Amino acid sequence: MSYIIKMALDIKAGFEPPAPMTSPLEAYCAVGTIAKAMKLGMPERKDTLFEMRDQLDGDMGGNEPEDSRIARIHAILKDFIRNEDTTDQMMEYVAYGYENER
Repeated sequence: MSYIIKMALDIKAGFEPPAPMTSPLEAYCAVGTIAKAMKLGMPERKDTLFEMRDQLDGDMGGNEPEDSRIARIHAILKDFIRNEDTTDQMMEYVAYGYENER
């Protein structure tokens, strides 16, 4: 399932404008994907998705991704409006996104 979620991110980022995320699983996977692409460490677990997203933005230090695919994934992550509690399963998606980013 993780593979499908990561693939969905890449497909959605390929549209112009990018298609919105529809699942918190995509959002958690995006956190890991963006962190790896920006050469950051594996994101630490926070209580909620929004806290993890805010930490990612802080770790990025105001820098926008240079890669256009990652920039589009970052944009749709910032637009995701459904906050979720972080579970072990959600952290598996963060890890998958991080470990499988090119």
